[in-house]
Amino acid sequence: MAASIQLSREELCDGLDQLSLQLLELMDHLIKSNMCLEENLRSGFFHLGKTRFTLGMNAVSSLQLPTSESEVKSLAAVISTPVVLENYSGDIMYHTVDTKFLDPIVTVQDDETGKMISLEGNDHDNKNQGLRKRGTKVDGKQTSDEVSESDLKKGSSVKVKPINRDPIRWFSVLPPQTLKHAQQDFKTAIQLIAQCATTQLKLRAVSKEYKRLHEIKRKLDTIEKEA
Repeated sequence: MAASIQLSREELCDGLDQLSLQLLELMDHLIKSNMCLEENLRSGFFHLGKTRFTLGMNAVSSLQLPTSESEVKSLAAVISTPVVLENYSGDIMYHTVDTKFLDPIVTVQDDETGKMISLEGNDHDNKNQGLRKRGTKVDGKQTSDEVSESDLKKGSSVKVKPINRDPIRWFSVLPPQTLKHAQQDFKTAIQLIAQCATTQLKLRAVSKEYKRLHEIKRKLDTIEKEA
């Protein structure tokens, strides 16, 4: 929007009206998103309870979680993007928060020496960047070295097999449907949390602009009264 000294009363009133409507819409959207989030969390914990009842109390607990020494890669990523507020003549910037779930299936190759070469990624671009060759030491720890794709082509006796990194496999080799439903509910909850964060950031930006225009209008009214 133009500088505060160049704004007329009509422009200020139009801007305040637009922002007021957006504030109401954002608050309504935030309330509905929070209600959906609460519903998905309740459903997820309910299915977890049914899974523990079926498999046993210790089947789904912190005992199955990886330790701090384990190498675990998160399959959920958070993406933040700056955007400009739509349906408004001013330049109001805020950030949108989105989630991205990676493919839990990775390709693992065994060569003649018994070492493992794993492909970490889920698209074709990672193949061009190179693969990681993982070997096991005596103490059980793993080492990783970059291996080019041309090195893989040299070995003719390389066996390829997929590995499932899905966290649901921590609790059961053959997870029941209740555990799968719980995982899906929590995935949906993660997406709803990102939506709530976006709405809150947008609500904060709109509220800040509304206060700015309201202050300009108040000063303009004071100047007109003194005149």
